[in-house]
Amino acid sequence: MPTSLNQLWNVAGSGVHSQQRALEVLSHNVANSNTIGFKASQTRFQAVIREVTLNAEEAGLFTQAQPGDVIQEGMGTLLTETSHLFSQGSLQRTEQPLNLAISGEGFFQVTDPAGAIRYTRAGDFQRDGGGRLVNRDGHTLTPAIVIPPEMTEVFVDGAGQVLGRPATGEGESQLLGTIQIATFTNGDGLVNTGRNNFAPTAVSGPAQLGAPGADGRGSLLSGFIESSNVDLGQEMVTLLRTQRTYSLSLRALSLADQLHGMANELPRS
Repeated sequence: MPTSLNQLWNVAGSGVHSQQRALEVLSHNVANSNTIGFKASQTRFQAVIREVTLNAEEAGLFTQAQPGDVIQEGMGTLLTETSHLFSQGSLQRTEQPLNLAISGEGFFQVTDPAGAIRYTRAGDFQRDGGGRLVNRDGHTLTPAIVIPPEMTEVFVDGAGQVLGRPATGEGESQLLGTIQIATFTNGDGLVNTGRNNFAPTAVSGPAQLGAPGADGRGSLLSGFIESSNVDLGQEMVTLLRTQRTYSLSLRALSLADQLHGMANELPRS
């Protein structure tokens, strides 16, 4: 089956475009290898194939083919999905009682400054001026927990209970609120909204809030933060392989350009 020069352009161009997108994703992963709670992304591709019915002239180009036979013709590659890897990142001890990490499944539910509910694994919480628990981006833990200024001894237990005791140290610890963890029926359906936050979609289903350690939710650790789950060694291997494929796609595109130039220079009768 003869291939037109336009098809050569399309096939080579699809490879260049797909590998460029893959390089962008890999670069983003590497750049965030030290971002708290970051979840790496991965790309998936598929071959683009079409079926062609041979006419008499085209069948004559093959050693064993008849007019009407159907063959498959490659049309290039297509980036079909960019998904997130929600595997556990390593846990780092900080000794800060309001720094929290989830060991296992689940997300912290937070509210961004615009009032939108978001979900994140970044648990670097601290008190803001109003005593609320907020992370480094200023997103408020939701349901909100307010710690009175007189509570200087604050800690979080494994059940998510935030307990406080005044500076005098007198009396029993007071319950200030309980942290809940959100899970989803299909976490792969979450959409990344930027700044390490995710939002639910119809595919992920709504958030299901509950206590840490209950109904398959991960346990809550106080005084820890979760590191990025980027595997730098694997990312660099994939990066080298992708760069090689990108280079080959560029060469194919250059060859198509040369053939197109040669065709234009052929004399016309």
